[in-house]
Amino acid sequence: MPSQHTLTIQTGAEVVAIERLLQVTRYRGFQLAGMEMKPLADMSGLLVTLNILTDKPISLLTTQLNKLFDVQHLELHASQLLQRVGSE
Repeated sequence: MPSQHTLTIQTGAEVVAIERLLQVTRYRGFQLAGMEMKPLADMSGLLVTLNILTDKPISLLTTQLNKLFDVQHLELHASQLLQRVGSE
């Protein structure tokens, strides 16, 4: 059963940081369900929120994202299981 996870990631100000986040997410086989990006108040970087759908352990993704040079901070928020509605 798939679950939805929300990650909040603080990165450097370079746009290439977003490309790397999305690339790792895709390479690891995770589905992106939504994304929000905004500059930090002091304009020193970006605050990125990713909504991820997966059947895999989310730690497989967070471990790889934390290895990226651009990632300054990563926070995993409460996850929720999604129930599939079957046809009768």
